Amino acid sequence: MVRKKKHVFQTNYLAVRAILSAVILFAFFLTFFLGGGLDYFKTAAAIKNFVKYPFEIHFIDVGLGDSIFIRLPNNETMLIDCGPDSSDNTLLPYLTDLFGYENIDDIDHLVFTHQDADHVGKGKKVLDAFQVNNVYRPKVLSKDEVLIFGNPKNYKTSTTETYNNAIMAVYDEPNCEIHYTERGVKLYNSDFCVEFLSPKENVYSNSNNYSPMIMVTYQTRKFLLTGDGESEAEKEVINAYKAKLHADVLKVGHHGSNTSTSLEFLNYVQPTYAVISVSEENQYDFPKVETLGRLENVGAEIKSTSKLGSIAMSVDENNNLLISTSKGNIKIDLPLLVVITVITLILVWGIKVENKNNKVTQKSC
Repeated sequence: MVRKKKHVFQTNYLAVRAILSAVILFAFFLTFFLGGGLDYFKTAAAIKNFVKYPFEIHFIDVGLGDSIFIRLPNNETMLIDCGPDSSDNTLLPYLTDLFGYENIDDIDHLVFTHQDADHVGKGKKVLDAFQVNNVYRPKVLSKDEVLIFGNPKNYKTSTTETYNNAIMAVYDEPNCEIHYTERGVKLYNSDFCVEFLSPKENVYSNSNNYSPMIMVTYQTRKFLLTGDGESEAEKEVINAYKAKLHADVLKVGHHGSNTSTSLEFLNYVQPTYAVISVSEENQYDFPKVETLGRLENVGAEIKSTSKLGSIAMSVDENNNLLISTSKGNIKIDLPLLVVITVITLILVWGIKVENKNNKVTQKSC
């Protein structure tokens, strides 16, 4: 007669697998919560924080590029730049979530600071997705504009397809007025002022200097937004405005390039906070060490979208500056944590262990 031993070892091993799985999952959730993992899913975390305040400004994380959304106290909205075309999973979802929560229907003012792809890359898609009422664009013509309208004022021409698509989409936008960016343009009422401090000239040899430097003032708080403006543009505004350049927040020029954010400029601005819109890894190694050093020398607290995600700010009823970030509390690499956890669970349940005790034995009757 043949008898089989009970599968005691097999039963015990299932229990061991279950216990190990529970330990792995416990470790995952403990690391997840202690590491601020929930913030990973709060793409527009600041929306709920600032909806009750009449003013807010969002430095949207679009990687190496710029996109800044402003809700003004008169309920008008402004979007300055549209980030690179690669920002599919950040810009439009962020705006859609924000608009949905705050019942925003359109963009009143869209600014293209200059023709570089990391600033106008999503321009056409923004115009396709939202009603835009006013567009402010540089005195740089796109190639199709020149073909259709000519170039009677001898403005500079950009031949890039990205800029051409963005500008031609403006002409297709219904009920949209087109304005050139230049010193003296103002939007204001008793509560706020948005003033273009530059550009002064019609033609620049360096395309970055077409970027308008825009001072946004709410109550007594000031935000200086610089696009990719370099030292030439900085000198222009220093000569024209000098002591009026002081700002609580500086959007650092050209993603922290060493050709922007000169010490002379910083000595006038004296920012409390310096926001750098940049990706963690980029071919230019932005922000540059020299630029970071100059910011630290004037006492500016540096806030980078590469580390904090989207950065939103507002001002409360006591004129205090409020700041919220979408990923500022994340201390873990969440995708890596998930991968490690899944692989470990697969190993625990997938590896076959030979049960040497489970052998068929012979026993005589």
